[in-house]
Amino acid sequence: MIRHIRVPGNSVKLVLFVFFAILPNNARAFEKEMEEGCAENAKLIIERTKRKPEFKNALWSVSVKKAHNGSDVLSFDSKYPLICASIMKVLTTWAAMDVLGPGHQFETGLYMDGKIEKGVLDGNLYIKGGGDPSFGSHILKGATPLEKVFLPWIEELKKRGVKVVNGFIYSDDTLFSGIEISPTWAWEDIGNYYAAWPSALSINDNLYRLCFKPSSRVGGSARLLGMEPRIYEMKFINLMKTGPENSGDNGYIFNMPKNYRAILRGTLPKGHKKFCIKGALPDPGLFAGQYFLRQMKKSGIKVRGWVSGLDEKIDYSGKTEIARALSPPLKDIVKVTNTKSFNLYAEILLRHLSVAGGGNGSLVDGIKKLKSFLTMKDLDVKSSNFEDGSGLSRLNKAPAELFSNALVKVYKSEYFYDFYDSLVSPGEKGAKGHIKYFGKGTLLEKNLKIKSGSLKKVRAYCGYLRTKSERILSFAFIMNNYSANPKSVDKIHEKILLNLYKEY
Repeated sequence: MIRHIRVPGNSVKLVLFVFFAILPNNARAFEKEMEEGCAENAKLIIERTKRKPEFKNALWSVSVKKAHNGSDVLSFDSKYPLICASIMKVLTTWAAMDVLGPGHQFETGLYMDGKIEKGVLDGNLYIKGGGDPSFGSHILKGATPLEKVFLPWIEELKKRGVKVVNGFIYSDDTLFSGIEISPTWAWEDIGNYYAAWPSALSINDNLYRLCFKPSSRVGGSARLLGMEPRIYEMKFINLMKTGPENSGDNGYIFNMPKNYRAILRGTLPKGHKKFCIKGALPDPGLFAGQYFLRQMKKSGIKVRGWVSGLDEKIDYSGKTEIARALSPPLKDIVKVTNTKSFNLYAEILLRHLSVAGGGNGSLVDGIKKLKSFLTMKDLDVKSSNFEDGSGLSRLNKAPAELFSNALVKVYKSEYFYDFYDSLVSPGEKGAKGHIKYFGKGTLLEKNLKIKSGSLKKVRAYCGYLRTKSERILSFAFIMNNYSANPKSVDKIHEKILLNLYKEY
């Protein structure tokens, strides 16, 4: 019997199982028995874990499938919906890649109305946001960073002879609509960079940095040194304190979209001359216009008006396009979204699902379009509840089987390798959080691609495992409400995957 196994890499390997072609049927029965034995060993790990006191009240959903046909390898409460945290991004990025295509690029444009006469533009400038998450980004390879993103536009204005703009700069973020962020996000998250507003005119990853000088004593005040990039309207009530050495970043910025008065609370570790944290831009579109204005003035172009946002969509058919910026391809954006577990990018892609489907670009319609997409792919979402596209909300709930089945669908797609590349390998450079150490130094290191998720009392993992016998498995594990150290939760799932690798 000739069996084709898809193995990630530059080529697809052909594995010949001649042995089973010449042996009688009982050989195939033996093969099946060995597979079932492997699953039984993994089930024993689950059963023993559930008997431990620290997992007595834990909820656990496990699903492992053969990637080529979706048949079950291991299942434990696989249909039970649990808080899924950041593995939610796997569904959002898959849908975006399928609907838009891995090579899709987002546009941000500069337009004008009026005429240019004797060096004066007697009209307005418009920055039209196209929902590019990478505009002015410092973290995405191929993106133009904030300090340089407007320079080509300014050069184009100069080529047209513009020395003075006798009008306003309008920031157009109306491609998306509705509430800025999910109302189910935690108050302590809002205001921090990982809960940034997914504006249709995003810039600089919608974040700013605040730098502090921690006190020389634990409990002392941490002095605020400065903000970068500067938002002149922004005011801070600084209640930040100093924690013990090596206590990590426990500082929080409490704020809301479009609000310019933030409260700083929590602790920052002692022993640093300078320690920086990241906050969410209150209004990314407005900041984009203000930063453009600063750079225009710095280059010698005078602007007599000021920067303003737009409340409604406008018609660009009568306006002149001056310049445009294109994002890197979607596959690169998806890679950053999954590798760095970047909430902002996932939220923007969710809203693009709405726009691509003829919707209004809102959070609510994006969720509706995502569920419709999954249903169209013959996946059961009846027991699932989605509140965002990133997994930050604790009200997102889905069973492990939804993710393992989704990965089976991706495995069969023409963009599989692009999506596969967006998942993390153990020890991979650029991986963030606990997952960067998952499986490192083990046999999983070169055979695992994984996306993880974590919230308080929540651990989730999904991805692909290439086994010792060159099989590809899709898997998803979700555990809630454990009382164990999170690192031990990682180790248990690492053990299950190692078992599957060696014996399956």
